[in-house]
This record gives sequence, structure tokens and C-alpha cells, in this order.
Amino acid sequence: MLSRDEAYAVICDLNEEAHAAAYEDWAIADGLEEEGEFDEAEEAREDASYQQSIEFREAFQVLDQETQEAILYWEKNDPDFAEEFNAWWGEE
Repeated sequence: MLSRDEAYAVICDLNEEAHAAAYEDWAIADGLEEEGEFDEAEEAREDASYQQSIEFREAFQVLDQETQEAILYWEKNDPDFAEEFNAWWGEE
């Protein structure tokens, strides 16, 4: 089984990939904020965050079973790990 640090590195990589995949959505939100469109920017950020979490979940699903199980073990047994993982997993 992966150590906590190894499992954490995997989910960090997944989040970085998910962020890169949703980068354009985040850039749109930033642009709206720069234009003073704060309500629209907040809505765009929510959309970008949702898209990023979808990308994160999809990337998780293609990990091998052993890696998934190790991550889920740490998610259940380490509160700090769970906090990060669940934030990146997002709401379904």
C-alpha cells in the first residue's frame, strides 16, 4: 500500500492536472473580476471549481485499483488528508 505521503503526492498531481484542464474557466472568472463583474466572476468561479472537481474525479477513476484503495484508506483514516481530498473531489 502507498504511504500517506505517496498517496498525497498522487492526489496533488491529480488536482494539478484537473486545474490545468479547467484553466480556461478559471481565467474567464479572473477576467470578469478584473472588469468589475463581481457577481458574474463568483458564478464563473463556482463553475470552474465544479469543472475542476469533475476532472479530478475522472482522473481518480482511471488510477489502478491499488492506488485508489490506498487513497481511500488515507481519506478514511487521516483527517488532514480527507480534508484535502474531499475539497478536490467536490460535490457530485
